[in-house]
Amino acid sequence: MDSKDKERLRIIAKYTSAAFQMAAVIVLGALSGKYLDKTLETSPLLTLILTVTSVGVGLYLFIKDIIKK
Repeated sequence: MDSKDKERLRIIAKYTSAAFQMAAVIVLGALSGKYLDKTLETSPLLTLILTVTSVGVGLYLFIKDIIKK
């Protein structure tokens, strides 16, 4: 494996890990909202709020992570 291949793998790993982190934040926000809606009987208000908020947080973390690396 030459240095070009190693660099490609490093870049792929960087973007893949950032994408998985973003997906995890969004799913966690949506599931938390769903649980809170069920518990507090506010359906679908908290699911929508937490999902939209977690998309914003996920994008922020994604961009911050990509810029940092």
